Amino acid sequence: MKRTTRTRTERGGFRAVAQRLRGAGTDVIGRALAAALPAFVLLLVAAVPAPAARAADARFALVIGQNVAADDPGLDPLRYADDDAVRYADLLGAVSERVILLTTLDAETSRLLGARAYQTTAPTRAAVLAAVGELRRDMAAAKARGDRPVLYFVFSGHGSYDDEGRGYVFLADGRFTTRDLFHEVLGPTRDDPVILIVDACNASLLVNTRGAGDERRPTRPTTLRLEDYPNVGVVLSSSTIGESHEWGRYLAGIFSHEVRSALVGAADIDDDAQVGFGELAAFIAAANARVTNPTVRIRPYIRPPLTDPNLPLIDLRGGRFAARVRVDARLAGKTHVLDGDLVRYADFHATFEAREGFWLALTRPGEYVIVHDEREWVVPADARGDLALDALPTRPRSVVSARGAGSEYFERTLFQEPYGRVFAHRYLSDDYEADLAVQHAALAPWYDNPTAWSLLGGGIAAGIGGLVLHVRAFDLRDDASHAALAVDRARLNDDLESYQTGATILYGIGAAAVVTSVVLFALDRPVEVETYHPPLRVELTGTGVRIQSDW
Repeated sequence: MKRTTRTRTERGGFRAVAQRLRGAGTDVIGRALAAALPAFVLLLVAAVPAPAARAADARFALVIGQNVAADDPGLDPLRYADDDAVRYADLLGAVSERVILLTTLDAETSRLLGARAYQTTAPTRAAVLAAVGELRRDMAAAKARGDRPVLYFVFSGHGSYDDEGRGYVFLADGRFTTRDLFHEVLGPTRDDPVILIVDACNASLLVNTRGAGDERRPTRPTTLRLEDYPNVGVVLSSSTIGESHEWGRYLAGIFSHEVRSALVGAADIDDDAQVGFGELAAFIAAANARVTNPTVRIRPYIRPPLTDPNLPLIDLRGGRFAARVRVDARLAGKTHVLDGDLVRYADFHATFEAREGFWLALTRPGEYVIVHDEREWVVPADARGDLALDALPTRPRSVVSARGAGSEYFERTLFQEPYGRVFAHRYLSDDYEADLAVQHAALAPWYDNPTAWSLLGGGIAAGIGGLVLHVRAFDLRDDASHAALAVDRARLNDDLESYQTGATILYGIGAAAVVTSVVLFALDRPVEVETYHPPLRVELTGTGVRIQSDW
């Protein structure tokens, strides 16, 4: 039977055989592919490299506060640079692995803040360099374990500039110059993000070579420039006349208080519990929008790192905060927060367009009071974790919450402009990118001096003319010595004297022109003003702000 069947199959023709084979083959191949497909997909997934996970940020902070200008007795001591340093250390200590605080507390600050768990050291140059070295070793250890180290360098105190427009800040034993900052702090950390926060007179001289009153002061062509350090983000204070200001109501520098108010959460317009450079810039702009007096109006320079323009200045999600309060639309309007010592902790003037609220981080345990209109929300001293406004006891506004020396002008101008997404989008789209432009007034190279070159050319031409006359005088002397007649010798001697006199005059003119040109090359160097625009673009989205870099 088997043989008969096989014979019939053979006699059935090639078409029938082919059809049967195709049907059977297709079925077999289909079953094989179905069985192999999952394995094939797994192989493809394994072959495609997974996106590299971004390393976690490990943050480290050096905070410096110096009230006294060590080598300039003409500058009055500041009152609150040490207070600012302690409060920055409190805030950054909640999000950093290590904070080193260099300051000397005055008697008032020591009574008020001296119980903080910091071992303060005077901010000398040696102490600053030693602290930078310690933090750099900690950063290297963080990198070795796979984290990305981020360094905060914070200074509050006096600053100034020298005759060539180069900025510096005052330490306890002298000056810490821009060159020191670039070589000792920024240079060795080029591979890692650095956040530079400076609240000092003329702090903007770190990026702009300008003097007081917007007077441009030239620097040497070798001036170090911040744009050569794309890993550095900067938050620099300056008023229109280059001075920074303090206010007794805040017991702090005005700019530093505004920065900390933003960083504890009030600047967070997209409600992601992070504050970026763009959000900080818009918050500071709103806080000072109603200040019209140019002597106190703050015009800071706030620019993110070009290599990571969306680096958060602070991340409030995983910090070691005593508590976080959920602020919502019930606090729309001007609000301030006091700590347990009735010291101003934060100020904001919030709107809530398209956002439900933001998290307000409280750095240290203790009672806090949130003051809005005629009501106060009290955060109990033992409160911990995330808190809703509904969970906080309220009471009528008390007179005692207005502690601090007042200034009527600051009271009616600071934090008067409402801050929210509408203001932030308007400022960031209209003004922020223009505010990032940097101007350098640099001395041109010595050879770039047309007047000096003209004088030098004229001097050389005069010298050549004198040489020609001198050669002609030698010829006339030879002719006169061989003249047979006395009258010819007299005429030739007269011509000889004229040529010698002309040569002497031309030599003198040439020498004077050459010497003058050398003096001009050395001293009369033109000033070239260059404008640098960081390669950053602000993108406003429905959920927040992103900054794109073309670096």
